[in-house]
Amino acid sequence: MGSFKHYRAFQIDPDGHVFGCINLVCDDDEQAKREAASLVLVHRIELWRLDQRIAQFESPGGVVRQ
Repeated sequence: MGSFKHYRAFQIDPDGHVFGCINLVCDDDEQAKREAASLVLVHRIELWRLDQRIAQFESPGGVVRQ
């Protein structure tokens, strides 16, 4: 059985401030990206593992950047 990795999906308001954090436990970066992308409703999500930003997902109508 593989080891799980811990990620944090930060919710970012329009002014760039973090207002929420969702802890994710995933098998790998790709699974974490899929789960974080599904969290985007109104606000931007930044996916982090430790001190490394894995991906950034813009709010609907925005652009997905990595």
